[in-house]
Amino acid sequence: MAETTPHDGEQTTEESEPSPERIMQVATGFWRTKVLGAAVDLDLFTVLADGGRRAAEIEREPDLHPRATRDFLDALASLGFLEREGDGDDPRYRNTPETAAFLNRDDPRYLGGAVDIFNQQVYDVWGGLEESLRTGEPQGVIDETGEPFWEEMYDDPMELEAFAEGMAGLSKGNFLAFAEAFDFSAYDSMTDVGGALADLSRIVARREPHLSITTTDLPAVTELARERVRADGLEDRIDAVSSDYLDDPIPDADLVTASLILHQENLATKRRLLEKIYDAVNPGGTFVAIDHIIDDDRRENTMGLLMSLNMLAYYGDAFDYTGEQFVTWAEAAGFDDVRIRHLNGPTSMGIAHKR
Repeated sequence: MAETTPHDGEQTTEESEPSPERIMQVATGFWRTKVLGAAVDLDLFTVLADGGRRAAEIEREPDLHPRATRDFLDALASLGFLEREGDGDDPRYRNTPETAAFLNRDDPRYLGGAVDIFNQQVYDVWGGLEESLRTGEPQGVIDETGEPFWEEMYDDPMELEAFAEGMAGLSKGNFLAFAEAFDFSAYDSMTDVGGALADLSRIVARREPHLSITTTDLPAVTELARERVRADGLEDRIDAVSSDYLDDPIPDADLVTASLILHQENLATKRRLLEKIYDAVNPGGTFVAIDHIIDDDRRENTMGLLMSLNMLAYYGDAFDYTGEQFVTWAEAAGFDDVRIRHLNGPTSMGIAHKR
């Protein structure tokens, strides 16, 4: 009797049996989040910014327990967040190029604030995701008032600044990509709605000296923005204005931008805000929304879909949207020639023109 081989039609175990590997990677994904978050919280990457240290030295400075030190450092190395030299009892660890650039607190590119937000605030809110999925109700609220929990941060300037820095860190790459990709030559003025620490405005101002720029946000955040505008020597180019975009008029401009603003509102507020923005755009001008815009088939932009669930957990009725939805809403508000253009990673910009 002739022997059969896999090539003769017999399936191997690997071909016939599904693997649980991807399920387990996702199920334990929060382990990775917490390890990275703990390293940022302990300022480990700042400690290692001087070129690296041995395990025993690291154990003393961030005050690690001896039981934890090697597992913690080797896990970070295995995840690609540290480089390790040596295999003995006291190897040397140093930052990777990425952690040296983005997780050293003394580097202007620092993104650790964003990691802190995910590790602490977002992690806790997502602990109630199942409840949001069943009820549609937000989990990140203050029990006494029902307001979003970040309202409490306005009573603590240091916490508010850390949160604002973290959110800015999430968007810096998008802002740089926008500044490089967008043609500003046809515009003399720009308003950034909900501009937080004025990162987008400051990036554009340094590249486009002909633009007069206004950035708006709530009063406490606007004070932080003014400090950064002054530190950059851009106070003659950027006007930081205290304004609630839901209640106050939006300063008019040839170009109006809004980054991660529309997605945090419900449908009725999205539509109302687009109408207000239309009124603020000067004739012949443009509105640009920068968001994790979901592909129309809702199959590819996983980050956009997860961010929409994040909005559910935080706000209840807020949601991220597809390009087709943006076009529909923008045209209903009066805009013409509305289109979607990929920007950076999971982020795209919705571009809408006003005649």
